[in-house]
Amino acid sequence: MSSDDEAKDAPDSSSEGEPVVVTKSLRRGGVSAEAMMRGSEDWQPPVHEKSPEERKQLSEIFQNSQDGKLHMLFGSVKPAIFEKILDAMFAKVIATDQTVMSQGDVGDYFYIVKTGSFDILVQKGDAAPVKVFTAGRGFAFGELALLYNAPRSATIKAACDSEVWCLDRTAFRNLVVRSAEQQFQQYLSFLGKVEVFQTLSEHEKATLTEVLLEESFANDEAIIEQGDQDDKFFMILSGQAVACIKGEQGEVEVMQYKEGDYFGEIALLTGEPRKASVYAVGPTDCIYITRQTFQRVLGPLHDILKRNIERYAKYQDAINAPQMQVPGEDQDDDGPKIAKKRSVRNRVSITDSVKEHKVLEASAAVGESAPNGGSGEAMTLADKIELDFKRPQLVSPCEALSVPSASMMIFGGVVPRQKFAMDKFVHVRSAASSQEVGEDRCFTWQGITKVKGLTDISVVCQKGQKAASDPTPNQDNFFVNIDGAVTTYGVFDGHGPFGHLISLRLVQSMPYHISKSQHYGTDWELTLKDAFLETQRELEEFCKKENVNIEASGAAGSVLVLQEQTVHIAFIGDARVVLGSWNRRDSRMIFTSKDHKPDIPEEKARLEAAGSEVRELEPGNSRIYRTGTNFPGLTMSRAFGDTACEGVLREPEYHKFLMQPADQWYAIIASDGIWEFFEGEEVCNISAKKLRLKGPRETNNFLVSASRKRWAHVCGDYCDDITSILVQWNSADAPKNADCNHQLTVSVKEGMS
Repeated sequence: MSSDDEAKDAPDSSSEGEPVVVTKSLRRGGVSAEAMMRGSEDWQPPVHEKSPEERKQLSEIFQNSQDGKLHMLFGSVKPAIFEKILDAMFAKVIATDQTVMSQGDVGDYFYIVKTGSFDILVQKGDAAPVKVFTAGRGFAFGELALLYNAPRSATIKAACDSEVWCLDRTAFRNLVVRSAEQQFQQYLSFLGKVEVFQTLSEHEKATLTEVLLEESFANDEAIIEQGDQDDKFFMILSGQAVACIKGEQGEVEVMQYKEGDYFGEIALLTGEPRKASVYAVGPTDCIYITRQTFQRVLGPLHDILKRNIERYAKYQDAINAPQMQVPGEDQDDDGPKIAKKRSVRNRVSITDSVKEHKVLEASAAVGESAPNGGSGEAMTLADKIELDFKRPQLVSPCEALSVPSASMMIFGGVVPRQKFAMDKFVHVRSAASSQEVGEDRCFTWQGITKVKGLTDISVVCQKGQKAASDPTPNQDNFFVNIDGAVTTYGVFDGHGPFGHLISLRLVQSMPYHISKSQHYGTDWELTLKDAFLETQRELEEFCKKENVNIEASGAAGSVLVLQEQTVHIAFIGDARVVLGSWNRRDSRMIFTSKDHKPDIPEEKARLEAAGSEVRELEPGNSRIYRTGTNFPGLTMSRAFGDTACEGVLREPEYHKFLMQPADQWYAIIASDGIWEFFEGEEVCNISAKKLRLKGPRETNNFLVSASRKRWAHVCGDYCDDITSILVQWNSADAPKNADCNHQLTVSVKEGMS
């Protein structure tokens, strides 16, 4: 059995059979009870020689491991301390079946798997030990006994000949635990300087320190932006910053900040838009806390300020009536100083480098008979679409394709005469509670999951514009389906005259056929293959019955399934999926899907063997035709619909990934409206920090807006439909409903049923 298969039986990512709860101070009963090693001031860390290659490999394990404990334990240590940790570790060979640690023993070492794998066994009472996890390369174990001065809580044996990196108890506590304690004291000292927190008790300050987060900003990067409905209070650990307000001549600098200064404290009181922007001057590190987190650990700040209200006259208006925030306003003599001379900071957007895009005009007429047996005269595409909306079976939800066991199903509808950038009409089948958030609707529910924290989902689906008189509805569509412990997300990017009808059918048919697969819940690769093929079969039957020509109409499609803690991805065409980590110390792209194009050698060979013709129109632009014709010119080698060309596949490419319960991962499932001018790596680079600071709703809106700007820059008035589902696991934000572990936000401006 692989580690992927066994991990889903593990209670969490802990290697010793109990959760790792690592706070800034790493404090729990055992830690505070055990003093630092006597004479620790004179203690010198050991140095074990390593080759440059070994040192590099060990460093990469810390950076790239999928074990979230490594990032929690070592992610905040300073570079100099990290180098000492590398020096202090040594390698040890472990033979097959050799016991590394036994349950109940005193802890002596912390381990990271270098090669091989280890079985983790837990014994409860008199029962026989049970294997709960298999730790492979990059996974760590042994930290609990060292952190909390507790006996080993699991037995760990080598499953094969293996090798581990070891760190002894004294080095672990002096380098790792002490580093965390020093950071805790630094944060605590900062809180002591903040006037608004002066009435907090020492215990309350310590509690607040435990939940502070840290973020780094590059020169000229916005920390907060004017107009945002932000809820974060910032303190500068190192570096400098300036506050600016937009004016007729650009942005006017009105405030300067240095190390130890703070701004945004009124954000803890109100949710009003920011009245100014704050930019980093040079590399700047900040610590921050959100209003929701503050209220969760200490309660409303209003009540705390009222303990000694005469000291806080300057906050009186904010306490009694919310007002907009001017960062750093009216701070005392120890706070930031007003700039002696106002300077104008004109900020010009960076021109994005985007690839060329050739806009192809769709045919304006459809030469097929009207479905009601009319005269057979050619009609315009607009006429044909108008007739389609008079046929409910084409444009209304199909109850026969509903999944009875699903607790929630959300998908897009089609409505006539939509304009550019209008949101998708939304169909909802759910009893989940919901509330308005601006122009969006936020659904919240308690789901079955092994993910420890909040799963926060944002959906955006907006119409593009092929031409000024474009008659087609939004041809993109999406679905989110919740069925017990299985959550499924899908995006379909329709194309051709009837792409909107195809994508509407697909978002209903796909989750239905996933649920009906005989392999459902046991073999996801076969489940998704079955579902993709059955969805195509059902689509062809439906379109034949309803007289919808799909020779040159179809859709790309991507599906992501989360069952417990394993992510399954299947896709065809160019609707991509990106999987990434938003953790500050481990921000990276984990996976991105690749487009299925006819110029890929294997795809081209299959198409030509089936009788289709692949022509290269220009480098990087190949199209698929019926042999000897100029029809249809398909750009994808795998797609739903598109029956004109032989060899076009509906069998998906499949990948799976094991996510630990505390991993701070996220996924973006989106149509080509996003990916036409963005690669997966670039999206991860610009979205991870946004997620940490803004959450999925604001981040998703930012990605859609940035994509539309690139379309306008390259293609003028032409813009593809844009759909993006952004899923953030273990979100740092508190849920809108405290009793729920899932929330989904979607725009309902154009209606909901």
